Amino acid sequence: MKKILTTAVALAVTLPTLSIAGGPSLYGKIHMSINNNDNHSSGTDKYDEWNMATRGSRIGVKGSEDLGDGLKVAYLIEWQVDMDGDNPNEDLKTRNRAITLSGNWGTVVAGQWDTPMKVLGSKVAVFRDRVGDVRNLGVSTATSTFNKISTIDQRAKNTVAYVTPNLNGFSSTIAYVFDAGQGQTTGPGDNSDNNAWSANAIYKNGPIFLGAAYVTYNSDGRTPAVNVDDATTWRIGGSYKFGDFKVIADYTDMESANYTKDFDPSIWKIGATYTMGNNTLRFHYAERDDSGLRSSTCTGGLATSKCKDGADMWAIGADHKLSKRTLLYAVYARANNDDDSRSTVWTNTGGEGDAPSSGNDATSFSVGIQHKF
Repeated sequence: MKKILTTAVALAVTLPTLSIAGGPSLYGKIHMSINNNDNHSSGTDKYDEWNMATRGSRIGVKGSEDLGDGLKVAYLIEWQVDMDGDNPNEDLKTRNRAITLSGNWGTVVAGQWDTPMKVLGSKVAVFRDRVGDVRNLGVSTATSTFNKISTIDQRAKNTVAYVTPNLNGFSSTIAYVFDAGQGQTTGPGDNSDNNAWSANAIYKNGPIFLGAAYVTYNSDGRTPAVNVDDATTWRIGGSYKFGDFKVIADYTDMESANYTKDFDPSIWKIGATYTMGNNTLRFHYAERDDSGLRSSTCTGGLATSKCKDGADMWAIGADHKLSKRTLLYAVYARANNDDDSRSTVWTNTGGEGDAPSSGNDATSFSVGIQHKF
């Protein structure tokens, strides 16, 4: 009896880690860091502390089936994991999840998925999901209504997309989003529809990578419908690898970001990586220009005052691979804000800490570990 119980316990521990042949498989990534974030402010706005952050940690299930005649169905279901325990309400929050049907004609995707705009952004990133991620410049102005630009890099719900086959290094994706609901207040019934579409074109051949992307969110259902327009963004980016050295650059231009007329910021970035065996050095510099927004909350205090809400950011870091699946890294990053900007180097990538007072800078030193399984 004792032997039977021992065997049963061993099976109970072992079976969840196995994948059934032809069935689903478990995967994931654990990404955590310890950071010293400083918003260089004073008084009640001051924040200068060490903290822990979970950065895009996830767990997922995926699988596929060969249908014959060149057809294949596949699926992926992914959840966010709150590794540090700070935000239990964010635990198991939905990430990408979709079913796909593919053949020699390409792939159709249906579910919640990264827009083609976001896909291109991730391919030209230098510090993705880390302190210094350029997406932090998408958290911009002193006017809280526009604090986070929600019409750039989205994981869009209700998405159907078509991905072309790879043709001599060239591929393209076009996606349509039903009722995207990004960054706006909507009315009842059909008036709440807020559709979007996005597309990209990517060329990759040897050391060369080039890409362009476009996304537009329509403003139907915006209430109140004042100073509103469709939000559109286009992006170009690329990289070139010289042996172990790679240069990366991209430019993102927004019109009516967050559906707001005359809120038209743009962001550009240039960066580089250099790999030496198991070690990689990283650097980038990025800049967001003034948005063109006019507000009484900005410098000048009048409704016609043009906001000085630009910012620049730079980051430097180093990685060390302990294995193919485990990585250690360190990063130092700094955001320099104009008078009406409150950008940080941590807000949009899982970091903790208050935004600086308008015009103050923000710095962070971060050490982290990533493990994939």
